[in-house]
Amino acid sequence: LISERVVEEEMKNTDISAPDYFHKVVDCQWACPAHTPVPEYIRLIAAQRYSDPYMINWQSNVFPGVLGRTCDRPCEPACRRGRVEETAKSAQPVAICRLKRVAADNKGDIKSRLPVAAATKNGKRIALIGAGPAPLRVARDLLPLGYHCVLYDSDAAAGGMMRTQIPKFRLPETVLDEEVNYILDLQPELRLGQRVDSLKAILAE
Repeated sequence: LISERVVEEEMKNTDISAPDYFHKVVDCQWACPAHTPVPEYIRLIAAQRYSDPYMINWQSNVFPGVLGRTCDRPCEPACRRGRVEETAKSAQPVAICRLKRVAADNKGDIKSRLPVAAATKNGKRIALIGAGPAPLRVARDLLPLGYHCVLYDSDAAAGGMMRTQIPKFRLPETVLDEEVNYILDLQPELRLGQRVDSLKAILAE
């Protein structure tokens, strides 16, 4: 009876809400800077449910279509298929990044699954300097919570370095525009073509 009680105390259910443990078990997810649940969206792609894996990626990656074409793929060297099949001459990791693009290119209309701007503002204003990936991510997360987000950018269109530094043959503007517009549809206040020279002036607003 004593030994059974000890075993019960030592054996605990896997707590998947504890990311440190879960990410270490799934090598590719641990290697991903956004800790995207790679196995989950690969299973859904295999089932040809492309909109579902796109939304999984959208939660953590924000721009799945962009990353499916441009990501540096840190998850792939960590993929355990390379170790499982290491005796085979053709051992290769799963093409995780390309699968992300497959989901993005084959998804259906997902607009009804996206968050909407809060009907009532909470009275707090957020100044976002630049309209690149980081400010757009902040706007995406805060606008549904009622914050008034103001995006400043000296460029004429939102997207930041995704738009200005990635060649169009690698990242077509149609793909970038689609994913940026998912966030702009939440109606942040846009101050495009407006260079910020003084943070003091911004704060004074």
